[in-house]
Amino acid sequence: MAHLSLTGSDPAPGAAPPYDRARLAQWLIFAITAALMLAPALPILLQVFVDRPLYSDGWQFTLDNIGQLVRDERIGRIALTTGLFALFSVVIAEVLGIAAALLIGRTDMPGRKIMGDVLMWPLYLSHLIFALGWVVMYGPSGFITQSITQQVGGGTPWNLYSIAGMAVVAGVSQAPLAYLYCLYGAVRSVDSTLESAARTVGAGPLQVLRKVTLPLMIPSIITSTALNLVIAVETLSIPLFLARPARIDTLSTFLYGEGIAASNPNHGLVAASSLLLMALVGSTLIVQRILLRQGHRYETVKGKGTRPMTLSLGRLRWPLAAVFATLLLATVVVPVAGIILRAFTSFLSPLVPVTQVLTLNNFAKLFADEANVRAIWNTVEISLLSASLGTVLAVAVALVIQRSDFRWSGSLEALAYSPRIIPGMITGLGVFYAAVILPPMGWLRGNIGIIVVAYVMATLPLALGVIQPAIVQIGRDLDKAARTVGADWLGAMRIVLLPLLKPALLGSFILLFVFHLKSYIIAIFLMAPGLEVMGVSMLSLWTNGDVGPLAAFASFQIVLIAVLLILARVLFKVKIYD
Repeated sequence: MAHLSLTGSDPAPGAAPPYDRARLAQWLIFAITAALMLAPALPILLQVFVDRPLYSDGWQFTLDNIGQLVRDERIGRIALTTGLFALFSVVIAEVLGIAAALLIGRTDMPGRKIMGDVLMWPLYLSHLIFALGWVVMYGPSGFITQSITQQVGGGTPWNLYSIAGMAVVAGVSQAPLAYLYCLYGAVRSVDSTLESAARTVGAGPLQVLRKVTLPLMIPSIITSTALNLVIAVETLSIPLFLARPARIDTLSTFLYGEGIAASNPNHGLVAASSLLLMALVGSTLIVQRILLRQGHRYETVKGKGTRPMTLSLGRLRWPLAAVFATLLLATVVVPVAGIILRAFTSFLSPLVPVTQVLTLNNFAKLFADEANVRAIWNTVEISLLSASLGTVLAVAVALVIQRSDFRWSGSLEALAYSPRIIPGMITGLGVFYAAVILPPMGWLRGNIGIIVVAYVMATLPLALGVIQPAIVQIGRDLDKAARTVGADWLGAMRIVLLPLLKPALLGSFILLFVFHLKSYIIAIFLMAPGLEVMGVSMLSLWTNGDVGPLAAFASFQIVLIAVLLILARVLFKVKIYD
């Protein structure tokens, strides 16, 4: 078969085939992605089967680490606790998110736009900050808890330091994901003629939502449930803040205690436990895939466009709005306000007027520590670099998957989405091990490059989730036209596709930047003097009992993220959940 040159002309008779830079670029993208995705997983697997830490000399192969995991009496109890916590938190997140999607997306409930924005707040905050807000306001010594105890007398009205308590906090923090998946994946795309038909036979608005709209949301519910289950299994700060005081462990806090907090970490047991955690996550995603095989049964959007119908709630409008607003006020607004209030007070108690304890000492103490200031600059720099590199890698991978005849595009897609199976903490642990045994990764030790690489690895699926749908929406005729006039694959992608993808690229960058700005769990195992990031520094403040400076740090991060989101919306017309 004749080959076209880069200019579109045929090669001269007898000449060597032209240099296929497009195929080379595709193989290079595949190799980079494979190296990044496999780098954290393979060292963890190796650590499971050696008798000492990988950074030690003279290690030998053994099965004792798996034996330790099986024999450890704590593991069964910890796995059960993790399962119960994940189950309860997912139920809460899905119920709240689905109800919000239905009421905000399809009804005339008053104030729904504002309530939708408030519901999104936990998405922009790390679990660490959100958990802190709940402790400050609803913990055993929390402001709201003490206020109610003082009014009614007796014991505390609830126990936040319990599986139920941390499930409520995690459920509220994960509800925005269920809300987004159900709102944009189903509620706003349901064919309104189905709902109209139900109304014509006498069904009320709530009956329509329950019997027509809700069943059609099942694929989105399955997807958001699986994602929230994965997040619940791997979350660290909520169990660490709320369960550890009650001596309750989950798999994530167990890994943290054995690998970070321990004076002599048991790397073999940590690696074996990591495989158990990955197995739980992987099985969740497999179940999700099986359940979605019949997703076509829920298709309602066909060739003819329909406009979603707004259902009138009638006399229920204001009661439902009041209930939902009260719920958001208690579970989202009050904890966030508590963080900010605690940042500007020496202590917070209903027994002492707030005006008498106002202070700026928490901020002074925070910024007087050079490590905290360095953590802020490191976090911003790491977020910029990783968001930029992550977006570049994601668009390259997505173009190969969606717009090329590359033979291994299916394998590339599987590799690119594999971080969904590896929790963030395990990614950080794997990168730590890789930096020990792999010379190319070892060159990154001691500088922020190792954290940047870990962030890019862990969040590639997140960026692909923004870019791939945008590519699918662009007709193939456009790049085919470029190919017919002599452009090769690289040229067609650069000249035609990339300009059209600018909004998606900007959205991906902002999404990754915000995610990395609030992230910390990936970097826990990679910390070293000079490599501090905000989340890990805040975790250290909590461990040391410095609640005031911690609240000040959290408030600073809240303001930083809020300013970024406002600028993105005002200057670039970008909302990260569009």
